[in-house]
Amino acid sequence: MIRDLFSHKIHSSPDEWPEKLSELAAIFGEFDGQLFDRDAFEHRLQAISPRVSYIAHDAVSSGRDASKFRDEISAYPAYLGLYYLQKSVRGWVVRVSETARRFLLCEEPDVASFLRLQLVLFQYPNAMGARYTPFTETLNIQANARDRTLDFVRQGMHFSPIRMIVVGLLADAELRNIDPLSASISFEEIYALANSPAVNTRALPTKTNVVRVLRKIRNGELPTPTVFESRFHILRHTQFFALRNRHVVIRDGVNRADKDQLRRQLSEMAALSSEFADFDGCSRGTDLEDVIGSGSWGKYFDAVMTLSAQTVEVLGQDSAISAPTPSAIENLTAAPPLRPERYEFRDRAVEPLRIGPYSRTRELADPEVTRIKLQRRNLLHKELVDKMDAWLRSIGASPKENEHVDLFAKIPDDGSFIFEMKSGGDSLLDQIRKGLSQLYEYRYRYRAVINDEHISLCLVLPGKPISIPWVTEYLCDDREIGICWFDDAGKPVWPNNCASFMDNLRVEPAR
Repeated sequence: MIRDLFSHKIHSSPDEWPEKLSELAAIFGEFDGQLFDRDAFEHRLQAISPRVSYIAHDAVSSGRDASKFRDEISAYPAYLGLYYLQKSVRGWVVRVSETARRFLLCEEPDVASFLRLQLVLFQYPNAMGARYTPFTETLNIQANARDRTLDFVRQGMHFSPIRMIVVGLLADAELRNIDPLSASISFEEIYALANSPAVNTRALPTKTNVVRVLRKIRNGELPTPTVFESRFHILRHTQFFALRNRHVVIRDGVNRADKDQLRRQLSEMAALSSEFADFDGCSRGTDLEDVIGSGSWGKYFDAVMTLSAQTVEVLGQDSAISAPTPSAIENLTAAPPLRPERYEFRDRAVEPLRIGPYSRTRELADPEVTRIKLQRRNLLHKELVDKMDAWLRSIGASPKENEHVDLFAKIPDDGSFIFEMKSGGDSLLDQIRKGLSQLYEYRYRYRAVINDEHISLCLVLPGKPISIPWVTEYLCDDREIGICWFDDAGKPVWPNNCASFMDNLRVEPAR
């Protein structure tokens, strides 16, 4: 009997959970290609500042000890495919999935796209319960997970919760003769379908079978389970599904372009027949261990590598926001003004800001702020902001922020600074170009609010930009933009080219 679809080890109900997922991906990304070392993972997780990270803040506020990070280290790769472990003669090697690399390990982590792509591939049976011994080639499977997985294999299951829900919505639309975007399916119906052999033996069940079974359920000919786990919160974070009155529905489309995108995504998911069949011949726990140890599940559970380029594009792109057109902004209701001229500055919080419920209308109304919010989901970006914040406070400044500006501060007796953080990566030059234009724009838009005759501009980078040898002279001498990065002691350093105005920050911290 299937009683749960999504792991209880992934607590996805808070609105800020996507930020936590992005942070975890960033940390796992630091270990990509290295030998799996659980102690090193835990040490890195403990080292993050609670002011910066939702992972650390939640751990401190709940009083968790380091061993409680076991869920983050084991459940997130198993159920979401953030990384998998590859066997080598030296031990298990961490391999970050290409989907995580493309959608989470970037300047603007896109959790919703990552979830749409990965969850549509997730299926039972899978590699749940695998435990890896660091610095060996050994793994074993927890007894309860082993027995459950073997039971799934014996029943011939290839069951994808998301694809079954998608086809269930299409079946409801057919049964009620309504638009698929208005369809709904109850939690009880989902579990009744999940436990039907006519539905759960193919990752993509046929709509004909689902319609037939769903009709029987609604006619009282098939019972619905009375005991099951109604954990569907993770669906909200796909920005495709919504939850209403114990039903799964497709979220409301805000305008024509948004509804068109929902239809394309629905069609793409309802046509995806890929499934993982390597467990089919397994009859013992050691068989399961051999399949998992081969790495085949980890390679399958990586949407960018498994799905077609078209599917990745449709499910992994928010075209309604990324490419605004006249049709993309029509019919907006209850939306704030497009492109607000200014946002109020506020003192930077002493802990991560609580994130309110997702509002598609607000996202479409100000797509530039949406992109900035994605940028600030990047863990390295958060750490750069925190380091600069700490330094500014140490020299007597009071850092502020708003929806556009990463940090603003008036340096005592030395004028004002606007700081824009860029996290680096493969596209550092692109980020520098974007940061340059942002700084010019913010100085123009907020000059009256700042009320200072001289406002210095500074790009904060993850390190010295040695890969772009000409950029220092261009920014500092030609553009009169400061650049800085932090040394091992946490102090900002900058080239001599911009010392004439950056030296205003070279005040010894108060002791």
